[in-house]
Amino acid sequence: MKKLTYLCLIGLTSTLFAQSSQQEINEQVWKPFTKAIMTQDVATFASLHSTDLVRAERNAGKILGLAEYRKNMDAGWPGWKESLKKDKINYTFELRFTERISNGNLAYEVGYFKNESINPSGEKRVSYGQFHVTLRKENGVWKILVDSDSNLGRTITEEMFLAAKPME
Repeated sequence: MKKLTYLCLIGLTSTLFAQSSQQEINEQVWKPFTKAIMTQDVATFASLHSTDLVRAERNAGKILGLAEYRKNMDAGWPGWKESLKKDKINYTFELRFTERISNGNLAYEVGYFKNESINPSGEKRVSYGQFHVTLRKENGVWKILVDSDSNLGRTITEEMFLAAKPME
């Protein structure tokens, strides 16, 4: 009986620990990440990444470090922001998760993202991608260490996206 109680206590503790890490990651990374993308805020977006970042752009077949990734965002995001404003496009970005594992200092998360834009006449464009991210706690703050995404040949469906777990 003592063994069973001990095992249950360990299981409960590890579950609560994982939930706590997920809440921290949501607050420290994913909520500001989502807001930074929707507002095209390069500085905030870049600050969510480790200086040791490995960025795998799988569709392009490229690996980038933080400096090159930031340089590309600095070159592209202001024009993207201006285009959305000029064309009065309502843009939203959403994440959903299929896997979230953490030990309190490192985390691995897999899921889908959705880009949606609606023009003034109501035409909607939606695209989906899949992400694989490794996060690391640096000086008490979660940072994206490895970031990989792909549109998987545009095979991701709305059903797949909706079947994944929303951020809580």
